[in-house]
Amino acid sequence: MNVSRRKASAPRRIALLGAASVMALAGCQEEQAEVVVFDDPAACTASGVDARTCEEQFAEARAEHAETAPRYDALAVCEEEHGADACIEDEQRPSVFMPLMAGFLMGQLLSGRGFASRAMVPTAGSGFATTDGSTRAGRLSGKGTVAASALSARAPSTRNAAPMTRSSVARSGGFGASRTSGGFGSGG
Repeated sequence: MNVSRRKASAPRRIALLGAASVMALAGCQEEQAEVVVFDDPAACTASGVDARTCEEQFAEARAEHAETAPRYDALAVCEEEHGADACIEDEQRPSVFMPLMAGFLMGQLLSGRGFASRAMVPTAGSGFATTDGSTRAGRLSGKGTVAASALSARAPSTRNAAPMTRSSVARSGGFGASRTSGGFGSGG
Protein backbone atom coordinates (compact mmCIF):
# COMPACT_ATOMS: atom_id res chain seq x y z
CA MET A 1 0.00 0.00 0.00
CA ASN A 2 2.81 2.44 0.74
CA VAL A 3 4.37 1.63 -2.64
CA SER A 4 1.25 2.65 -4.58
CA ARG A 5 0.92 5.84 -2.58
CA ARG A 6 4.50 6.82 -3.49
CA LYS A 7 3.89 6.09 -7.16
CA ALA A 8 0.73 8.18 -7.19
CA SER A 9 2.40 11.15 -5.51
CA ALA A 10 5.49 11.22 -7.80
CA PRO A 11 3.65 12.80 -10.79
CA ARG A 12 2.08 15.32 -8.42
CA ARG A 13 5.53 16.32 -7.07
CA ILE A 14 6.85 16.70 -10.61
CA ALA A 15 3.88 18.89 -11.56
CA LEU A 16 4.40 21.08 -8.48
CA LEU A 17 8.13 21.40 -9.22
CA GLY A 18 7.31 22.31 -12.83
CA ALA A 19 4.87 25.00 -11.73
CA ALA A 20 7.39 26.38 -9.25
CA SER A 21 10.05 26.49 -11.97
CA VAL A 22 7.76 28.43 -14.32
CA MET A 23 6.98 30.94 -11.57
CA ALA A 24 10.68 31.28 -10.70
CA LEU A 25 11.56 31.92 -14.35
CA ALA A 26 8.82 34.51 -14.64
CA GLY A 27 10.22 36.23 -11.56
CA CYS A 28 13.67 36.37 -13.19
CA GLN A 29 12.53 38.41 -16.18
CA GLU A 30 13.93 41.88 -15.83
CA GLU A 31 11.65 44.87 -15.59
CA GLN A 32 11.68 47.10 -18.66
CA ALA A 33 11.88 50.89 -18.64
CA GLU A 34 10.95 53.30 -21.39
CA VAL A 35 13.74 55.66 -22.41
CA VAL A 36 14.28 58.51 -24.82
CA VAL A 37 17.58 59.47 -26.44
CA PHE A 38 18.45 63.13 -26.97
CA ASP A 39 21.44 64.81 -28.54
CA ASP A 40 21.26 67.83 -26.20
CA PRO A 41 19.12 69.50 -23.51
CA ALA A 42 17.28 71.61 -26.13
CA ALA A 43 15.98 68.47 -27.86
CA CYS A 44 14.89 67.15 -24.47
CA THR A 45 12.99 70.37 -23.70
CA ALA A 46 11.41 70.36 -27.17
CA SER A 47 9.99 66.91 -26.40
CA GLY A 48 7.94 68.37 -23.56
CA VAL A 49 10.18 67.66 -20.57
CA ASP A 50 10.77 70.72 -18.39
CA ALA A 51 14.05 72.55 -19.05
CA ARG A 52 15.39 72.12 -15.50
CA THR A 53 15.02 68.33 -15.64
CA CYS A 54 16.67 68.25 -19.07
CA GLU A 55 19.64 70.32 -17.89
CA GLU A 56 20.04 68.21 -14.72
CA GLN A 57 19.95 64.94 -16.65
CA PHE A 58 22.38 66.24 -19.26
CA ALA A 59 24.78 67.31 -16.48
CA GLU A 60 24.46 63.86 -14.86
CA ALA A 61 25.25 62.18 -18.18
CA ARG A 62 28.20 64.52 -18.80
CA ALA A 63 29.65 63.65 -15.37
CA GLU A 64 29.22 59.94 -16.10
CA HIS A 65 30.96 60.38 -19.46
CA ALA A 66 33.96 62.08 -17.82
CA GLU A 67 34.25 59.24 -15.32
CA THR A 68 33.44 56.13 -17.39
CA ALA A 69 34.04 56.78 -21.11
CA PRO A 70 36.43 54.26 -22.66
CA ARG A 71 39.98 55.53 -22.94
CA TYR A 72 42.55 54.57 -25.56
CA ASP A 73 46.31 54.95 -25.90
CA ALA A 74 46.10 56.33 -29.45
CA LEU A 75 43.72 58.49 -31.44
CA ALA A 76 43.68 55.91 -34.25
CA VAL A 77 42.49 53.15 -31.89
CA CYS A 78 39.74 55.38 -30.51
CA GLU A 79 38.58 56.32 -34.00
CA GLU A 80 38.53 52.66 -35.09
CA GLU A 81 36.04 51.99 -32.29
CA HIS A 82 34.02 55.22 -32.42
CA GLY A 83 34.44 56.70 -35.90
CA ALA A 84 36.48 59.41 -37.59
CA ASP A 85 36.47 62.75 -35.76
CA ALA A 86 34.57 61.17 -32.85
CA CYS A 87 37.41 61.25 -30.31
CA ILE A 88 39.11 63.87 -28.19
CA GLU A 89 42.17 63.98 -25.98
CA ASP A 90 41.38 63.44 -22.29
CA GLU A 91 41.86 66.84 -20.61
CA GLN A 92 43.21 65.18 -17.46
CA ARG A 93 45.57 62.76 -19.23
CA PRO A 94 47.48 64.01 -22.27
CA SER A 95 48.04 61.38 -25.00
CA VAL A 96 44.97 59.42 -23.85
CA PHE A 97 41.90 59.58 -26.09
CA MET A 98 38.19 59.08 -25.47
CA PRO A 99 35.02 59.32 -27.57
CA LEU A 100 33.02 62.53 -27.55
CA MET A 101 29.75 62.54 -25.66
CA ALA A 102 27.20 62.55 -28.47
CA GLY A 103 24.02 62.70 -26.42
CA PHE A 104 22.19 61.11 -23.52
CA LEU A 105 19.63 58.42 -22.83
CA MET A 106 17.00 59.37 -20.25
CA GLY A 107 14.23 57.43 -18.57
CA GLN A 108 11.96 57.54 -15.58
CA LEU A 109 12.98 55.43 -12.61
CA LEU A 110 10.65 52.54 -11.79
CA SER A 111 9.81 54.10 -8.47
CA GLY A 112 8.32 56.99 -10.45
CA ARG A 113 10.45 59.38 -8.43
CA GLY A 114 12.60 61.21 -10.89
CA PHE A 115 14.71 60.38 -13.86
CA ALA A 116 18.04 58.75 -14.61
CA SER A 117 20.31 59.30 -17.57
CA ARG A 118 23.32 57.72 -19.25
CA ALA A 119 25.89 59.28 -21.57
CA MET A 120 25.88 58.10 -25.19
CA VAL A 121 29.01 57.89 -27.35
CA PRO A 122 29.32 57.16 -31.08
CA THR A 123 30.11 53.65 -32.28
CA ALA A 124 32.11 52.81 -35.39
CA GLY A 125 29.99 52.68 -38.53
CA SER A 126 26.79 54.11 -37.16
CA GLY A 127 24.85 54.25 -33.96
CA PHE A 128 25.50 55.13 -30.37
CA ALA A 129 26.07 53.31 -27.10
CA THR A 130 26.32 53.97 -23.38
CA THR A 131 29.89 54.40 -22.15
CA ASP A 132 30.16 50.72 -21.25
CA GLY A 133 28.66 49.62 -24.57
CA SER A 134 25.81 47.80 -22.84
CA THR A 135 22.91 49.71 -24.39
CA ARG A 136 22.85 50.81 -28.03
CA ALA A 137 20.68 53.11 -30.10
CA GLY A 138 20.54 53.60 -33.84
CA ARG A 139 20.18 57.37 -33.59
CA LEU A 140 20.11 60.21 -31.07
CA SER A 141 16.37 60.61 -31.10
CA GLY A 142 13.42 58.38 -30.47
CA LYS A 143 11.93 56.22 -27.79
CA GLY A 144 12.65 52.67 -26.81
CA THR A 145 12.65 50.14 -24.04
CA VAL A 146 15.67 48.87 -22.09
CA ALA A 147 16.22 46.71 -19.04
CA ALA A 148 15.47 48.87 -16.00
CA SER A 149 18.94 48.14 -14.65
CA ALA A 150 20.41 49.94 -17.69
CA LEU A 151 19.25 53.24 -16.18
CA SER A 152 20.84 52.70 -12.79
CA ALA A 153 23.91 50.67 -13.77
CA ARG A 154 27.13 52.58 -14.08
CA ALA A 155 30.26 51.44 -15.81
CA PRO A 156 33.39 51.25 -13.69
CA SER A 157 35.58 54.34 -13.66
CA THR A 158 38.12 54.55 -16.45
CA ARG A 159 39.53 57.89 -15.34
CA ASN A 160 42.74 56.40 -13.91
CA ALA A 161 42.68 52.98 -15.59
CA ALA A 162 45.30 52.03 -18.13
CA PRO A 163 44.07 53.09 -21.57
CA MET A 164 43.07 50.35 -23.98
CA THR A 165 45.56 49.44 -26.67
CA ARG A 166 44.92 48.01 -30.13
CA SER A 167 45.72 44.51 -28.79
CA SER A 168 43.47 44.82 -25.71
CA VAL A 169 40.60 46.03 -27.92
CA ALA A 170 41.19 43.08 -30.27
CA ARG A 171 41.19 40.62 -27.35
CA SER A 172 37.87 41.97 -26.04
CA GLY A 173 36.22 41.99 -29.46
CA GLY A 174 35.93 45.78 -29.63
CA PHE A 175 34.17 48.52 -27.72
CA GLY A 176 31.56 47.05 -25.41
CA ALA A 177 31.54 43.66 -27.17
CA SER A 178 31.91 41.54 -24.06
CA ARG A 179 29.36 43.61 -22.12
CA THR A 180 26.72 44.40 -24.70
CA SER A 181 23.24 43.43 -23.61
CA GLY A 182 21.42 44.95 -26.53
CA GLY A 183 19.63 48.10 -27.32
CA PHE A 184 16.49 49.46 -28.76
CA GLY A 185 17.54 50.32 -32.29
CA SER A 186 16.42 53.51 -33.86
CA GLY A 187 13.15 53.89 -31.99
CA GLY A 188 10.56 56.18 -33.37
